[in-house]
Amino acid sequence: MSPAVTDIFTLSHNSKLPDLLEANEKWSEGMTEQHPCLFRDFNAHGQAPHTLFIGCSDSRYNEECLGVIPGEVFTWKTIANLVRSDDPTCRATLEFAINVLKVNKVVLCGHTDCGGIKTCLTHQREALDNPECGHLYSYLQDVDDLFHEHKQEVFAATDDLQLQSRMLSVLNVQRQFKRLVAIDTVQKAVARGEIEVYGLLYDVATGLVEQVPGAVEK
Repeated sequence: MSPAVTDIFTLSHNSKLPDLLEANEKWSEGMTEQHPCLFRDFNAHGQAPHTLFIGCSDSRYNEECLGVIPGEVFTWKTIANLVRSDDPTCRATLEFAINVLKVNKVVLCGHTDCGGIKTCLTHQREALDNPECGHLYSYLQDVDDLFHEHKQEVFAATDDLQLQSRMLSVLNVQRQFKRLVAIDTVQKAVARGEIEVYGLLYDVATGLVEQVPGAVEK
């Protein structure tokens, strides 16, 4: 990454604790200038988010892509935005957001140029089978399975790696969405008419999100 590009970021690999604290102070001041009552009158007195955002841990996007400010969205991010019913963190997040915080929207949002997706797409996952990355290797089994299930379909559609990656990201959102809406906590809330669930894809090249086909439950 060139110096010209890194100049747009607030912090860098060279940043230390004083830099983080200074950056936080500037952020707080800027947010307060835009929304004078946000911290004092709202965030200081608890949270009442309207949306649960489930996304990938990728650094290039988060719930802010929806145009929200602190206090609106409850967030859970995990590599390749995987949803597993046997993951206690996943189940606890859904229970807290839906049954306790009473969100009425759940957004599952994947993204283009996903590292987890491209690792499997380019057959680099095997290189992770070592003591330093063994957990990551096992974790990506789900994505690798998805790739092999749709390998012919993806390769037949295009020769462009970025487009192949995008296609697999869409397929991944569709798979994780089906798992999400099959979890009893979500099923019951949908049946009661309390929540709607959307599957979206974030484009890292534009900052825009789009609805993933077949990924709406309400």
